[in-house]
Amino acid sequence: MVTVSPEAKAFLYELYNRTGGDPDAQVSMYEVGQSLGLEKNDAGSMAESLYIQGFAELKTLSGGIGITREGMAVLEIKIDAGPDASLSLGNSPVIDDQGRAALDIILPEIKKHMTDSRMPYSQIEEFLMDIKTIEVQMLSPRPKTGIIREILKSIHAGFETSGHKDLAAKLNSFVVS
Repeated sequence: MVTVSPEAKAFLYELYNRTGGDPDAQVSMYEVGQSLGLEKNDAGSMAESLYIQGFAELKTLSGGIGITREGMAVLEIKIDAGPDASLSLGNSPVIDDQGRAALDIILPEIKKHMTDSRMPYSQIEEFLMDIKTIEVQMLSPRPKTGIIREILKSIHAGFETSGHKDLAAKLNSFVVS
């Protein structure tokens, strides 16, 4: 198991957030450091340490960096090959067993992302109300697919605009299924 200092982990987490978890994206190492209160030299040293360990990648000579899959693994972020086709609500007017199973997978992930991120309280509160609405709908003997789909569309839009592209991609499979 790889041990990473709390400071390095914070830098890596900020890098992850700023790149939206996209290994092809790049941001300035100095901006990442500045957001954590680091001076330019300290940010450069931290980024260099992360390159050496393989958790970040130098993209440009002017300080553009990106997160690697190894860096995401250190943060314990699940890396998907793409949207999971098994996560589907289906097309029936009423949620079937596959839709229930998919909701049992995605709702805990949504909750985990909410607690692990730096979302504003108002957005967390909105997501909690949306999740509660889904949970209440699932108590019905005939939970309506359309209602749940619309709520997930709203949650999807919220995660996409807040830079959580990994979860937004997963939610997209619900929205379009």
